[in-house]
Amino acid sequence: MKKKTTSATMLASRLPQRITAAQIREDGKLYGLRRDALGVREAKNQLSSLLQRAAGGEEIVITSDGVPAAMIVRYKPVIRGKPWMPHADLRAKMPMTPDSTPLIRAMRDSGN
Repeated sequence: MKKKTTSATMLASRLPQRITAAQIREDGKLYGLRRDALGVREAKNQLSSLLQRAAGGEEIVITSDGVPAAMIVRYKPVIRGKPWMPHADLRAKMPMTPDSTPLIRAMRDSGN
C-alpha cells in the first residue's frame, strides 16, 4: 500500500535546506561575486555597515536558522527614459485605407 504524504511533509520538502555561510561565499566566488552571509541577529547589529558594504557592490545574504531568507544588494533604478505615451494623435492623422501603398509612395516622393 502506498504511504500517504501529508501537507507538512510536502511543505518541508519544498523549503530550502540549511546552508552554511562558507557555502554561500563559495557559490558567489564561482560567479565572480562578492557575497557574504550573516544570521539575522548579527545582521541586525551591523545594519549600517552592511548597507555601506552593499552600496560598494557586495551582496549580503541574511539567513534565519541557516536558511537564506533575504539579500541586501546595491540599489539599481529600473525605470529609465520617458514614460510611454500613446500615439493616438499620429494615428488620427493617418488615413485608414485597405492599401496604403499610394500614401507611402506619395510621402516618400515628397521627401517627408
